Amino acid sequence: MRLRREEGSNPWMAYTDLGIALVSLFILAFVAMATLKEQKAEDLTRTEEEVLSCQEEMRKIAAERNALLAKSLQTSIEAGLIALEDGKIQIQASFLFPTNGAKLTTEGEGVIRGISKGLLDALDTGDVIMVSGFTDDIPFSGSTTYTNWNLSTERAVNVVKMLIKEGFPSDRIFAAGFGEFQPKYPNDTEEHRRLNRRVEIGVTPLRLESRH
Repeated sequence: MRLRREEGSNPWMAYTDLGIALVSLFILAFVAMATLKEQKAEDLTRTEEEVLSCQEEMRKIAAERNALLAKSLQTSIEAGLIALEDGKIQIQASFLFPTNGAKLTTEGEGVIRGISKGLLDALDTGDVIMVSGFTDDIPFSGSTTYTNWNLSTERAVNVVKMLIKEGFPSDRIFAAGFGEFQPKYPNDTEEHRRLNRRVEIGVTPLRLESRH
C-alpha cells in the first residue's frame, strides 16, 4: 500500500530552506570572524601604542636619572675616578683593586665611598643596582682553576659589600661577573686591555612586589 504524498508538499522547498539556512549560517560565521579579526587588529594597535608610550616614559625616566646621577657624582667624575656612560658608572679596575686581586684597596674603598651617597640620592625606591665585573682576555696566572670568571665575580661582589656597608639596601643590589667576554674594546693593545678591566654600576628599573 502506497502512502499518498500530502497535497501541496514539495521536496525541493525543503532543500531550498535548508540551503538558505546553511548560507545564512555561513554569512553569520563570516561576519563573526571578520568582526573578531577587526577587534584583534584594534587590540594589537592599542597594545603597540601602549608599548611605545611605555618605552617613551622609560626613556624619559632614564634621562632624568642620568642627569641626576651626573649631578650627584660630579665630584668623582671631575676627579677622573669614574665615568658616566649611558647611565652606567664606569670605574677602572686599577682604581679599586691590586693587580690580579679582588680585595678593594684603601684607595678603592675611598672611590666607592665617594659615590655611594650620590648613587643613593639619584635612585628611585623601585630601582635595583647591578654591579658587574669585567677583565681583559689574559688568563689568570698562578692557578689552573681560578679564572677570569672568578676574578670578575669576586670584584663585583666586594664592591656590592662595600656599598651595603655604606648604607645601600642589600635587597636592591646584586653582582655579576663577565670575565673577558664583554669587552668594551678589542683586546689588541695594552691600553684597550686596561680599559676592559673595569667595574660597571648600572640601574635596573625593577619594581619589587610586596610579599604577603
